[in-house]
Amino acid sequence: MGLSYYECFDAAEYVLDALANIGEHWSCLIGGMAAKLHGVDRVVKDLDIAVLRPDSSEEDIQDALVDYDSSRFYLERPRDRRASFYKLMYRIPDTTHVIKVDLLLGDNLDAEIPRTFHRNHFVEIDGLRVAPLYFVLYHKLLGWDLRTDDRRLWKRDQANEKDYPDIIALCKIIYRLGMRPLSKGHMGREYLDNYQRRAESIASYYNDRNLARRQLRRIGFNV
Repeated sequence: MGLSYYECFDAAEYVLDALANIGEHWSCLIGGMAAKLHGVDRVVKDLDIAVLRPDSSEEDIQDALVDYDSSRFYLERPRDRRASFYKLMYRIPDTTHVIKVDLLLGDNLDAEIPRTFHRNHFVEIDGLRVAPLYFVLYHKLLGWDLRTDDRRLWKRDQANEKDYPDIIALCKIIYRLGMRPLSKGHMGREYLDNYQRRAESIASYYNDRNLARRQLRRIGFNV
């Protein structure tokens, strides 16, 4: 039996608290767990956490979490033995289950987290710090873009089978709330331009379906 939602929720709560306890207070959920908390009907298999003002490198933060609680945190080599990094894993107490924890550091340009994104922009859902809807959608579009361009078939499959449904669901929720993601001028011009460009990319890719194009238009994108 796989991870339950409640196990993922408890893991997210513990990881966020652990990050705060090691000094990383500007941290929030992003990715699949954030989408789930915002109302997307999906299965959660890992945790993505944005660390906006990191005091250390990703490796040092991973090490600090393992030092903080080695009964729950540990490092694991990726399947690709040529990789020079380790994955951060979290053990679910009193079970054999584990969940991968991905840290997206604000000073990593590939994460595309604007400096103007502040912890005051976090929203609290069921006691957890979560990225706002407009930023969760942005990072889902970013993830889709990266996986679609990946040479590995399983990555491209993830873009179609996981990212695409999440993006459509997030667009519907944003529409119901009357939100316009491109109205968030505090995120900066480069962020907004990239947002529009990524929306155009997915709308063109799925042109035969028109669903992505229709949903993105309804929330203010020119696609």
